[in-house]
Amino acid sequence: MPQLTRPVEQLRPVLLATRRAQPTAVFITRLTVTAVVAYLIAWALPIAERPVLAPLTALLVVRYTLYQTILSALARILSVVAGVAVAVLVAAELGFTWWSLGLVIAISLIIGYAARLGDHILEVPISAMLIFALGAYSATGALARIVETLIGASTGLLAGIIAPPVHVRPAQEAIAELGGRMGELLDRLADTIAEGHDDDETFSRLLNRARRLGNDIRHTDNALSQAEESMRLNPRAATLLPMGIALRSGLETLELTSPTVRGLVRSLADRRHLPAAGGVYESEMRVRLAAVLHEVAAAVRAFALLVRAETIEDVHCRADDLHRRLAEGRRLRDEFADALPPWTSARSAEWRLHAETLVHIDRLLDLFGSASDTQRRERRGRRRFPRPSGRLRRSHRLRRRRRGGGSRGGEHSGGG
Repeated sequence: MPQLTRPVEQLRPVLLATRRAQPTAVFITRLTVTAVVAYLIAWALPIAERPVLAPLTALLVVRYTLYQTILSALARILSVVAGVAVAVLVAAELGFTWWSLGLVIAISLIIGYAARLGDHILEVPISAMLIFALGAYSATGALARIVETLIGASTGLLAGIIAPPVHVRPAQEAIAELGGRMGELLDRLADTIAEGHDDDETFSRLLNRARRLGNDIRHTDNALSQAEESMRLNPRAATLLPMGIALRSGLETLELTSPTVRGLVRSLADRRHLPAAGGVYESEMRVRLAAVLHEVAAAVRAFALLVRAETIEDVHCRADDLHRRLAEGRRLRDEFADALPPWTSARSAEWRLHAETLVHIDRLLDLFGSASDTQRRERRGRRRFPRPSGRLRRSHRLRRRRRGGGSRGGEHSGGG
């Protein structure tokens, strides 16, 4: 197995970088085309010789999702109108001097804070200073700047409505990548047990990799949050809302898996330090435990494929495959459980650590079994959720609060 997985591990960074670069390339193309179209529209109108404010506004308006683009367009229009109005009024009464410029900046910032423009606050004084820089603080010049802004904002908004981006694919890839890394960790643990390379250094590396799963989960959460944001007010996302719910549910399952995997590695590492232990287990039990871990690793990957499945037929196919993996895992688990010598005392540390290992394995098998049923129900029952986007946001907020509350799964959760 290591000979087969090594080339995949070497190619993974290249494949991952390629997948992540695709949405960025599309976004750059959208920005460029939208800005040029905004300039051409403004240039065709007799408002200015070089209407650069139109493409500038289009660049500032277009965002990664349609919902963000709508909010940005409204805030940009309000910022420019306020900035232009302040510049024209002050210039008409006081002219342009260093202190009138300072007055314009101060008034513009006050308006921005009062209107709660957030990240767009600085656009109010910037718009006012552009009026001064272009020498357009007459009523006609100010009107031309406002028209340019409206053209740029409208073009950016129209681009978002005509081809609203949906970022579900990166979230699917992130879920699959997370499941693959968890499965890879369990495979490495199984190979370590089977080959007898269970020294302290090896287990230290495995524990560090198990702890780094938290970073992988955060990256996946960011990708999924972006996908959920792209579905808001997006007409293209109507059929994808059940997918968003399934992805969020799947990520929560993998998030619960992480501390259990960490606890499993910790339990096996502790078993090495038993007084009479020459390793984690004897030869026969090593083989049986490795078989269980390989099957659980396959179940993790099968679950990740189930979560990212797009059609009902694919969901049923992936769920059936996962159930077969889980059934085989439970059979191998029972064989491993029966391999402990019957004369082992229930009061001994060896028996307790063996039971702890079984608890972690059972937890993983049960977790993916119930999660598989949940995935099927959510896909079948998608018509029962009239406002699933709200459900997505509630699930996201609840999970954020749970993580922010400082509850961390220990390495010996529920048994260690």
